[in-house]
Amino acid sequence: MYKKFYSAVTPVGFALGLFAFILGVRWAVFDRYGMTLPEWDQWDAEGLKLLAPWFNQDGFLSALFTPHNEHRVVLTKLLNLGLTVANGQWDQRLEATCNALFPASIAVAFFLLARRHLTRRWLGAFGLFLGFILAFPFAWQNVLGGFHSQQFFLVGLALIAIALLPFSAPWSGRWWIGAAAALLGLFSMASGFFGAVVVIGLLGVQYFRRERTLLSAWPTLVVCVAASALGWFTRHEFAPHASLKAQNLHDFVFTIIRSLQWPAPLSTWFALVLWLPWTWLVVRVVFVGSRPLSAPSRAFGYFILGLGVWVWLQLVATGYARGAGGPPPASRYIDTLVFGLIANALALMWLAAPELLARPARRLLAVAAVAWVGVFTWGAQAELRQIFINELPAVKVYHDYCEINVRNYLYTGNEKFLDHEEIPYPGAIAFLERIGIPALRQRLPVTVRPPLKIVAASSTFISAGVQILYPLAPGLSPTTPPLTYRRTWGSYAGASATGSELEFMSAPLRAPFGGYLKFEITGDVTASGNYLELRDAFTGAKLATIRPDKAPGASWRAAYVPAPSEKFVIHARRAKGAPPFAFSEPVEMPAGSYWAWILNKNGQLIAVLAASTSLILSGLAWRANRSALG
Repeated sequence: MYKKFYSAVTPVGFALGLFAFILGVRWAVFDRYGMTLPEWDQWDAEGLKLLAPWFNQDGFLSALFTPHNEHRVVLTKLLNLGLTVANGQWDQRLEATCNALFPASIAVAFFLLARRHLTRRWLGAFGLFLGFILAFPFAWQNVLGGFHSQQFFLVGLALIAIALLPFSAPWSGRWWIGAAAALLGLFSMASGFFGAVVVIGLLGVQYFRRERTLLSAWPTLVVCVAASALGWFTRHEFAPHASLKAQNLHDFVFTIIRSLQWPAPLSTWFALVLWLPWTWLVVRVVFVGSRPLSAPSRAFGYFILGLGVWVWLQLVATGYARGAGGPPPASRYIDTLVFGLIANALALMWLAAPELLARPARRLLAVAAVAWVGVFTWGAQAELRQIFINELPAVKVYHDYCEINVRNYLYTGNEKFLDHEEIPYPGAIAFLERIGIPALRQRLPVTVRPPLKIVAASSTFISAGVQILYPLAPGLSPTTPPLTYRRTWGSYAGASATGSELEFMSAPLRAPFGGYLKFEITGDVTASGNYLELRDAFTGAKLATIRPDKAPGASWRAAYVPAPSEKFVIHARRAKGAPPFAFSEPVEMPAGSYWAWILNKNGQLIAVLAASTSLILSGLAWRANRSALG
């Protein structure tokens, strides 16, 4: 009974754990190194060519299909438009939080495919491999970039087309899903039609091996030829990127080789080791027929073949379009190489089936597997050390200064704050043009947007003005640093005035975005008799108590409260003899941004719980199997 229970529960639990682990790790990475402020390509592709036309009702459909560089990223635009409209603010953290769902879903799909087609003894190791390679930030630009869902639309739609179209009866439900994926791929990136090209190739292999007739393949051929032709003849040449193209055969070839040997850059020979399993599978599937294969095994072998061919096509396109000087792969292209490694891992497990290879060949495969695992492990740990020690810390510093400079500019209107390299767009003049568009400026995220303006209706608290130029600020204790360019109200009036009671009441306010209000608080707001509250502007009823989750002491800590739908006032009181505290003007934070922040903040906990649960389930299943055998 226990064996049946764990056999049924463990795969589902492991798949859910894999999904949650990938989400948790990616969210934790963004929490530590990302920023909410849109950056670089987002200001053009999303700002100028999406959000401004939408909110200004000016040529939206034309802007939606306008190429961004060489690509028509329609699906990414639609996703991010939906998030921004639903959220009310343009928040890269919310976009990146949702983007993490794509690699997590793809990992689960691969795990379920492997469970259906491969020997069960490989599932645990393959699941760990998927969790490792898709959770950790090998392609950190795609983890931190809200605009980079295009990479996962490209991969995911191609996988669906390759997995379904060559093996489904025309006009069936699975066939229609595959056909839709092949056509939608045109709106992911410029190379989105490669999925259809791979399907045509797989149909050719099936015809070559006399496993399919042209009569049975013509509907699939028509769809894929149409998708391929549309992708090819509607491609867009972006003249400013001409200098990035491979200038000669040497650049082109070495760009591809450097990609093939990732993540082990020490020697080009490592490319042969890492791609040997897939190459072996190609020979076995296409050219060798001495050992007959079952239909499911053959179909899965074709799928692995197609996945590898798709990766190769992407590498050829990258070598041509970004091959100037024969560079190593950029971070945003690493996810393509990740799927190349997944294809090789699947090839190793597929070839290990006893019916596929004779005993001498299986011994050779074991040696190849050890070499493959060794090269991958060595290269992956070296790559992660480089990323976590050198690359991501530098990105964190850049992101922090970007938000500080933009926030200070928005608070003061002083353009000198943008006269730095640490701004989220190349060039201050061009950035000023974009951030000056009202439709964009009104929807900037919580980390840079100006706060709600508070007018004191009555107050014995002491106000510190917006332009803080001194190390000490009125109303704050001598040990509390002032908030730069932020109005605050404090109850510290010097050591001789600590016994008096102070009170603050604001004029009525309204939060147009809803969601949450973010206050910065210092001192002891939780002391007996002290409070900071939101109250109904008409009845005076308490709506919310404002306090941070931890005592801030002499530093500043954020406190979040739900924004009332009705008009409200801010009411503060420092009791007689109680320790002082201070608070800032609040900043609006929509619900989507708030929950994205919560998920990111708890990403590490989510990953640990997911990994622990998966290990416990696996251990229980192993114990149940041992008990059954004993």
